[in-house]
Amino acid sequence: MTRRPQWILSALAVPLALLAGYGVAQVGRTSTQVANDPVPDVAEYPSMTALRKVEQAGVAYDLTWTITGSPLIVVAPHGGAIESRTSEITSAVAGTDHSQCQFKGKLPSGQNYPRLHVTSTNWDVEECLILIGQRRHALAVHGTSKPGKVVYIGGRDTTTGAALATALRAAGFTVVQPAPDEIAGTSIDNFVNKDADGAGVQLELTLELRMELFPTKDGPPSSLGQAFVNAVRDVYA
Repeated sequence: MTRRPQWILSALAVPLALLAGYGVAQVGRTSTQVANDPVPDVAEYPSMTALRKVEQAGVAYDLTWTITGSPLIVVAPHGGAIESRTSEITSAVAGTDHSQCQFKGKLPSGQNYPRLHVTSTNWDVEECLILIGQRRHALAVHGTSKPGKVVYIGGRDTTTGAALATALRAAGFTVVQPAPDEIAGTSIDNFVNKDADGAGVQLELTLELRMELFPTKDGPPSSLGQAFVNAVRDVYA
């Protein structure tokens, strides 16, 4: 039998080692193992559809929605521990009269954002998209890593965005509207712009502000938080 030259084997060993390092050898892991084990340097899933084929509902995340007859739906696409306090803000703004949809990360600390964050243009949660498409107004609540205590307002519904900016400034908040390009939320592929009229509003709140609005996880809003919620709800009333 002809022996394969040693240099060929060495060359093959390099890409094989690299592939193993990026988790190819982990293909056979169960979804429960994937949800419970730390996964370093995870690339963002290409869509929520892809994420839900791998991650286990109830272990890695919860997906919830509430349906009302209101023309407004409030969405937390990166709720739970992905972008802290966006779930609490979403629930408070929606109250009992507006529809809401939330995707909540529930992995151990430090794993949620890198593993469960899917950008808004690829956020194709079918259950939520159906509800969004049936309503005239969609409001997405996000967290941004920008500094300070600032509300950034984007989305294609600039009329409602401007009204929100006016109301929030009157309540004492620092507001940037329109939001800068990297968090503008104006793509037609952004889920928030898939409501009945093709134009929603995207709120991006800094972490410092979010923690001041809702100091405790799953707890009530602070007095400032209630002022924020009232200002937003008044615009959609």
